[in-house]
Amino acid sequence: MSTETTEINTAALIEEIRNRPKQEIQCKRILLPTDGSGQAFKAVSEAIHLAAVTGAELTLLMVVDYNKNVAAFEQVSLSGYVPAELKIAAYQFLAELMHVIPSEIRAHTRVEVGDPGEIILQVAAEEESDMIVMGTHGFGTFRSLLLGSVSNFVMQHAACPVLLCKGMPDDWDDDEHYIAAK
Repeated sequence: MSTETTEINTAALIEEIRNRPKQEIQCKRILLPTDGSGQAFKAVSEAIHLAAVTGAELTLLMVVDYNKNVAAFEQVSLSGYVPAELKIAAYQFLAELMHVIPSEIRAHTRVEVGDPGEIILQVAAEEESDMIVMGTHGFGTFRSLLLGSVSNFVMQHAACPVLLCKGMPDDWDDDEHYIAAK
């Protein structure tokens, strides 16, 4: 194919796209999984903005990863019991995070127990989420292949669009704490 033919095809494609009927993007429900990291707070900012623009409802989700938070010996001795303190701490964290969300945005919280990637997908399906907005630690492809990545897993398996937010929020202080509006 010659350069001239490629340019004609490209011009025709651009013209065809310009003439398509305009469609509004509808987003009624946004799932916002968080682990409390700076990257997750960057996702909070983006999700708040998207919810304000689209009128979507936010679901703030924190997944208590039993395997990550309880030592192997404790898992055996607890016989599958998830310590209540882990769930209580998650609920407290989400309650504080709700203060960052403007009152005009509808939002609710959920705390679930299990594998974060699987639970995020499960909750997205249950809540009929139109989008998942989450942070990524930005380890890069090689490191995420070695370590596994919740955001990568969700991106690969989600039935809805996933917005991955990289970086730290502007209002993240030196001690790695979110500075809430006072």
